[in-house]
Amino acid sequence: MTAQRTALIASFSALILALVSIGLQLTPPSAPGVSADADRGDSAQTLAASEASQAMTAGSASGATAAEARLDEQARRIEALERQLAQIARAVHASGLEAAAPLLAGPPGSESLLTTLGEQYAARARFEENRQRLSERAAQMRQRDRKAYGEAEYQRLNELSQKARPRRGAETEAERAEREAALNNLITQYPESWATSVTLAEQALDAAMNRNAKNAEMYYQSLLSLSPYDEIVTEQGIDAIPTLQTYLARQYLQDGRTEDAMTLIEALSAQGDRLIIEPNEMGEPVTRSVSEIIADLRQRMGTQR
Repeated sequence: MTAQRTALIASFSALILALVSIGLQLTPPSAPGVSADADRGDSAQTLAASEASQAMTAGSASGATAAEARLDEQARRIEALERQLAQIARAVHASGLEAAAPLLAGPPGSESLLTTLGEQYAARARFEENRQRLSERAAQMRQRDRKAYGEAEYQRLNELSQKARPRRGAETEAERAEREAALNNLITQYPESWATSVTLAEQALDAAMNRNAKNAEMYYQSLLSLSPYDEIVTEQGIDAIPTLQTYLARQYLQDGRTEDAMTLIEALSAQGDRLIIEPNEMGEPVTRSVSEIIADLRQRMGTQR
């Protein structure tokens, strides 16, 4: 049963999106009853239309006739809703969702898998929207570097940042020396540039990805002491500071460094409700808000005391 449940996660993830798409296609912008907000809006529009109609026909229509008109309107709305529900039911049946419902229900008292997946997709959508904003900010900051240093110096800055970037896979001693020399030149010659902050952040994130907590901590501390920016976006669109703070806080708790972990939790609390991606229990990347992460870290800290 567990294997079946796990195997269904990927297919139902796609199915949720398909059903949402179907729902949007079935319901035109003015259709009533789609959601609570839409229903309130449609109810207001229907009431306004009904009142206007009554006002225009007040001289000729009786109260009974107006009541019948309202009943007819309600009947038409109910019929429209029934047609939409029937279409969605056919889509659910064709997808096989009915047969899988027992597997997706979850243990008593817990949220269903579909609900959990829906929440994850909503968080992911928020993350993608946030990443778009961060990418636009990064583009603006690169332009700021260009204006601040001039075209020739900006090209030199870019060359150094490219050489200083972490390399995928194993690197030779000569490659490591070249990378570190380029990073040192960036820090010495362009300490306040956006490119230098991004390069430092990428070094820290690469160390974290490779489970090198010592180097991740070293680069993170260098980033804090050098960078004039509160929000640093890597070339991959990662919001570097809260991502690094989350990684290091978890590492500190694992190593028993409770006070250091508390310091980072407090720093995370100042980040607002930003969003990051981190692996879940199954190693799959999921989008989480900083507030959720802080709650988990505080709970874990409480169990260790």
